[in-house]
Amino acid sequence: MKVVYSILTVLFCLQVALAQNIKVATPAEVKALGFDQKVFDAYQGEVEKSIQNKEIAGAVTLIARKGKIVHFEAKGESQLETHIPMKKDAIFRLASMTKPIATLALLLLMEEGKCLPTDPLSKYLPEFASQQILISKDSIDGMWIYKTREATKPMLISHALTHTTGQPSSYGGNMPEAYNAINKDSYKSDIDHFVKKLAKLPLTHEPGEGWIYGPGLIVAGRLVEVISGMPFQDFVQKRILDPLEMKDTHFFLEPKDVPRYTSYYQPDGKGKLSLLDPGSEKSTRISSPKTFYSGSGGLNATAIDYFKFCQMVMQDGVYNGVRIAKPSTIALMKTDQLPLTLDGYTKPKDDLKNHGWTFGFMIKRREVGNDPVPAGTISWGGATGPVFFIDLKNEVVAIMMCQTPSTYPLEFRTDFRKWVMKSLVN
Repeated sequence: MKVVYSILTVLFCLQVALAQNIKVATPAEVKALGFDQKVFDAYQGEVEKSIQNKEIAGAVTLIARKGKIVHFEAKGESQLETHIPMKKDAIFRLASMTKPIATLALLLLMEEGKCLPTDPLSKYLPEFASQQILISKDSIDGMWIYKTREATKPMLISHALTHTTGQPSSYGGNMPEAYNAINKDSYKSDIDHFVKKLAKLPLTHEPGEGWIYGPGLIVAGRLVEVISGMPFQDFVQKRILDPLEMKDTHFFLEPKDVPRYTSYYQPDGKGKLSLLDPGSEKSTRISSPKTFYSGSGGLNATAIDYFKFCQMVMQDGVYNGVRIAKPSTIALMKTDQLPLTLDGYTKPKDDLKNHGWTFGFMIKRREVGNDPVPAGTISWGGATGPVFFIDLKNEVVAIMMCQTPSTYPLEFRTDFRKWVMKSLVN
């Protein structure tokens, strides 16, 4: 029975892949490429367990090596309300997995000589000409009062791309209330309006002197608009999504996308899943004003589409014979851009500074700890649940898509890297 199931799975993968010009490994090639199918099967057992325990509704997993997909599986349902089965072409909220794509958009303008990483933001966005650094804060009857001083260093484009601007966020710094106030109804406006409000907030530290995971990629999106003269979303579409044939990747969706759009849930603590955003026309990604195109977390995509982007990065800017960027541009996305005194991770578990940050990705600096991927691996994930990594040494791209907040410690998600590397036997 397992043999029949495996053959049917491979045939379906080939059907999906041929439609999109994707290379899928045969069972013999999976083995030749160094993977153990039994480990893949065991991992899918963990995914099914999480579905049965009402931790997730479903998931899609895609693993590839040397450009060939060796494992592509969909489990569970994409919408519990309608019992639509999860399919390999399901569309997910990428959240922060948008950031590498937004980063590349700005890097393409650098490639053309239209800006430099060392350019001050104020050269293009005058609202950043004068920045204040927080000294202390207090509150009176719920109103926050900030004591500040003038910044001594300019905020650079490189700071926006590496989360070293000093800008507060919901994830770090000591002014989450200030950031949440300007972010509350951001979807009703546009990135120009948001960036102007962001520029008025005090900074947690001097630009370049600390690491706070934050809104820099929204700023990058606005830079793309000002420098290119095109709306950010149009630039991304023309220069990245269309050439890569990422046909199912969009900032906002249409009613026709509903059958493939996943619902977003969180465990309710009572053994069930609570709906956060439906995979229906009522979703904010379909029903909202569609004016806020966030480079920080606004895209929706399929696993296949995101694989195309990752494989292009792996191949130094080329995918299916189409050059998206120069090798020197992609090299910036594979090279640590942080000072070694900083750790590019939201919650470091130690003081070893194990994580750097490229223009686009977190990068593993050294072979320490329990993380099994080799040094130089680039990766990240999204607040809505998906995760991915690109193992440059072994030429592996691994993507897992689900829609449950990343704050929930789901074992099949937190151990995804371990499972993938365990499956790679040679």
